[in-house]
Amino acid sequence: MLKYLKINQRFVRRRWLDFRNGHSIYLIFLLTFTNFILITYNFAIKQIPILGDAISLPLFIVLFALFYIPVSMLIGYWHRKHQYSVENEALINQNWVWAWIMQYQIRLIKNKTTKKEDEFVINYLNDILKRTNKTELMAKDEDTSTKSKSGEKLD
Repeated sequence: MLKYLKINQRFVRRRWLDFRNGHSIYLIFLLTFTNFILITYNFAIKQIPILGDAISLPLFIVLFALFYIPVSMLIGYWHRKHQYSVENEALINQNWVWAWIMQYQIRLIKNKTTKKEDEFVINYLNDILKRTNKTELMAKDEDTSTKSKSGEKLD
């Protein structure tokens, strides 16, 4: 029963994540962008008699898009070139899974991992590959538990 509740809770949490991503990345973007255009037109164009009479809403949308989209692209390009590294560094500094895997890899290279640690990491990563339907990427070792680190069979 407890296992079912964990699976059910995980399912609900994943759907909640899907909802938030769809809502905040796509739907709200479209709504706020449309709202931004309409507010700009109503307060910046319609309120000025000369502009309000000369520029209709469809014309404003075209002019706005011709100006706003390229400026947004330039700002986005600048952000990607200058800010991503700062953001990624901040995220990595909080990512305990990355730190754990990197620490394990260094210990593995130095041949300082334990058999129990090796099995735990392999099982952890295999579980991820199974859950994400990437079983073709799983290691094809016959029996990793019966070999030593040097590849010799253990008795």
